[in-house]
Amino acid sequence: MTPRCARLCGLAAILEPLGIELVTVPLPGYTIHVDGQFHMVDDDLALANTHRLPYEFLARLDDLGIKVVSPHPDEQYACNSLTVRPRRLLFPAHCVRTADRLAAEGVEIVPVPYDEILKNGGGIHCSTMELVRDW
Repeated sequence: MTPRCARLCGLAAILEPLGIELVTVPLPGYTIHVDGQFHMVDDDLALANTHRLPYEFLARLDDLGIKVVSPHPDEQYACNSLTVRPRRLLFPAHCVRTADRLAAEGVEIVPVPYDEILKNGGGIHCSTMELVRDW
């Protein structure tokens, strides 16, 4: 969502009373969804394509104490995964090098065979509905 769209939609005003700050992230024109570039794994850990995200956003994550793990360069679709609980991900099975990076941070990976679906675009997160969680 662009900053202009967020203002026009009044989304920040809706979220603010709930104690939620809306953070907009400008993306390059060829990137249409943030879930392909950034994914929260836990309160203090994110998976992010750092070369496709603005420096200001990455610096903000650092200020918030959120460690960023970058996917392996050959596994850019790895960010499009699904956190089912903190540090437990449904994850593209073919992204083994990124899975190793996450495992080193104590993340449990549940591999999902997904490489054929990726040929048509989208990823695991794109194929799911949001989950209501108590954490």
